[in-house]
Amino acid sequence: MKKSKKSDITISRAISCCLVIYKNVLLRNCGIQALNDMDKNLTLKELSDWLKHLNKMPKKTIRKLTYMDIAGINHLENHWSFIYLYFFNPKGSHGLSRLFVDTLQKIILEETGKEPLKMDSFNVSREEGVRDEKGNNKRIDILLQSDEEAIIIENKVNANLYNRLDLYWKRPSMPDDNKRGVVFSLKKIETNHPNFICITHERFAKAIECALPDYFRKVEPKALIFLQDFIQNIYNVTHSMNEEEIKFYFDEENRKKINRLAEIRNNVINYIKEVLENSDRLKPYFQENGWKLSVKKKDNNEYVYYYFDFDNMQHKVMLTVIYNCLWNYTNKCRIELYLEIGTSEMIGTVEKHLQELKNQGVEPEGHKKRKNYWHFKKHEISFTIEDLSNEIAFIERLIAGIEESGFYDDGMKIVELSKKRLNAYLHL
Repeated sequence: MKKSKKSDITISRAISCCLVIYKNVLLRNCGIQALNDMDKNLTLKELSDWLKHLNKMPKKTIRKLTYMDIAGINHLENHWSFIYLYFFNPKGSHGLSRLFVDTLQKIILEETGKEPLKMDSFNVSREEGVRDEKGNNKRIDILLQSDEEAIIIENKVNANLYNRLDLYWKRPSMPDDNKRGVVFSLKKIETNHPNFICITHERFAKAIECALPDYFRKVEPKALIFLQDFIQNIYNVTHSMNEEEIKFYFDEENRKKINRLAEIRNNVINYIKEVLENSDRLKPYFQENGWKLSVKKKDNNEYVYYYFDFDNMQHKVMLTVIYNCLWNYTNKCRIELYLEIGTSEMIGTVEKHLQELKNQGVEPEGHKKRKNYWHFKKHEISFTIEDLSNEIAFIERLIAGIEESGFYDDGMKIVELSKKRLNAYLHL
């Protein structure tokens, strides 16, 4: 996936914002000495310069979701074996005929120089039993066998190779020249058996993809989807982490700077969270505006509730402050403020008497209702770096944004409506 210049600018701008905020917070809370101490290691200027001149950032890759991910079987060995079994069967409904067995034998030829077996009219089976010296039953994952030839396949995904390949090799009763042994695995491993070779799932998948165009005319469409999904799953599991990112991170100089930047980011997030969830700091501002609100922490680095604190109203009507877009943004540093109806009971009351609220100028903005909550209205409060760098300025901008939204007054109308309906019910 190509990384755009706009993406680079966004990343740089967001991190630079964090650097400025962090520097101002550090100065305010700890003084000049803290900055001087930090200069002994990595200064903010050094980090900023490094970011500006960074031109070897690994390209961002997005892992493609597969049906196997959805089903929760993406790394399960037995399920991989079932899929291989289906596609190795030349008479299967997939319409791919001998694609799998011929491709496998081509790789065996490349690896060993052994000519492909004819494999005429062979049967495909799995979990073929064979007993060891103590009578314990061992099982061959996949066996392709005709009257005169056989290919024995041991399928490995995450497990180690501990199997008795010597017993597996003896299972088909035929000359050694008429048999081939293969171990499928995620990475190249030693088989410790002279007649078995290791072929990675990825190598086999790529070979199948290369040969596939010759079979397009006869392939069953649904089977092609299954095969493409399985191949993608093989790539996903083989490369569970972006290798370029690993190499980039473990470069000594990069790693020091990335760790320092991560520390700065965490400090900025903790500072923002502390301001927005500090009930003792916010309550005087709420009281000054005549707002009966209480803080409900969520401790998730994403959002916090300021709920309308009245009898029988806790968590039924609230202001939801989504604050992770203060540091995780593309277009605008902001808080997303919602007037939220927080219970199914209150949602029912509001829906039943919605016209009454509309007559008072309180209307929903079309946000989808959920079972237990409804984002009734939304307002964005934009912030500058200067707003965030000073705690008092930060809180004052938050309070001004809540005032601009009019959500407290709207929320109070919903609270009063609920109280009125409850009183009417009690006096029936």
